[in-house]
Amino acid sequence: MTEEDKIAQLQVFERAAELFSVLSTPIRLRVISALCDGEKNVSELLGAIDVSQPNMSQQLNMMYRAGVLAKRRDGAHIFYRVADETAMLVCKSVCTQMAIDG
Repeated sequence: MTEEDKIAQLQVFERAAELFSVLSTPIRLRVISALCDGEKNVSELLGAIDVSQPNMSQQLNMMYRAGVLAKRRDGAHIFYRVADETAMLVCKSVCTQMAIDG
């Protein structure tokens, strides 16, 4: 393995670890799950996920800064959607397997 291959491999593991860090809370996994079928505004997310509004805002902002979510403003509403397809695929895959395993 060349030095460039080793560096590339390390970068892959670093990116994976960063993604797992972002996905490390149940609330964030639930947000991604709620956004799998399309964008939602904060009120819709709060209706689907039982958390306080400040906690939801904190989680959404963290996921947005990490590049997992994208957002757009429409008047007074902010809509979020999944921006990182890998995050959605990892979430679906792991959660589906956990449900199968019981």
